[in-house]
Amino acid sequence: MIALRRVARVVFALGLAATVPPLSGCGPKGLQKIAVPTAGVHMRYDLTPGASYAGHLRIGNTQSFDGQSISQALECDVKMVVVGDDPKGALVRATFSNVDLKWGLPPSAPMSPAAFVADATAKLQGMNVTFNVKPTGEITFMPPPPQDVSEELGQFIDQVLRALEEGFLVVPDRAVKDGESWAEDEHRGRKGKLGRYVEGKVETKVAGMFRDEARKQDVVRLEIVEKRKEVFTTKDGSRTTESDTKATAMFSTAGFLADVRGESRDFDPVNGMSFRKVDVKWDKTAEGTAAGVADGGDVQSIDDPCDPDYVGEKECAEGGDVQAITDPCDPDYVGEKECATPAPETAPAPETAPAPTPAPK
Repeated sequence: MIALRRVARVVFALGLAATVPPLSGCGPKGLQKIAVPTAGVHMRYDLTPGASYAGHLRIGNTQSFDGQSISQALECDVKMVVVGDDPKGALVRATFSNVDLKWGLPPSAPMSPAAFVADATAKLQGMNVTFNVKPTGEITFMPPPPQDVSEELGQFIDQVLRALEEGFLVVPDRAVKDGESWAEDEHRGRKGKLGRYVEGKVETKVAGMFRDEARKQDVVRLEIVEKRKEVFTTKDGSRTTESDTKATAMFSTAGFLADVRGESRDFDPVNGMSFRKVDVKWDKTAEGTAAGVADGGDVQSIDDPCDPDYVGEKECAEGGDVQAITDPCDPDYVGEKECATPAPETAPAPETAPAPTPAPK
């Protein structure tokens, strides 16, 4: 996986104009309205080890550079598998495939759009991302983009990760009734440290319940308004972006966010103002089992932050691999410490008497 959670929002560019039209008040076709239970409905993500989901992301945005409009669009499939439990929440692995990318770049970009598309497609196709999420949908860890790629490619990967996060709207750990709303303050990452720090507020409201005949599932319609600020810190400095988003979502009572459609307006001091849309769909393809952790063999304990499959907040030391050997006297130790105990001296080999000189004939 790429040792790489939430940035420029995924959106599908379908001829986006400079102004994004308001969201429709109707749900998707094929839904039959039903009554929300009097006691409310308890939404909770199914993160049983072994559960798997198939998703489809459509991302796009429009930006203006020096009066020139630039369109960017991505469409791809995602397979998501719950690989096990972890103290920070369920450990989930996402794999990307069937990448279809059309990505315009500003005139000042150091590469051509064709070269970028080829590089980004190769990077995303088959890419694995492992992250942590709680049953309420709170993502506690999402790896940042790698720092050993170009700025343009890093921003692109960041948008993909944000799209992945769209599949996990935070819901209350209790039953909610029709018309009820709640707000969540979001804080993620480490302020002032390398990587991404996110803070914001998400307001969500229950807007009815429907029967999805195609899925044979009941879904809860949610209306979302979000404001967020993200600070990206690299070795060269930091950059702050702000975004305002409105979205609707359908939460399946089978334990996942089945559909998310949103529109956002973002401001980036480098890239300026952008307008985006997002369309993310998920289906459950396999149920999990309680024995998934024991039988799966996919859950592991990796403490080395330089390991490509490491999940956590430790940072990989620049320019080198981190090892578990800390004893400077160990023959495989690599580092600046010196062995305090001198190695035992080797006993001298026993002296042997010289061979006798043969007598002259």
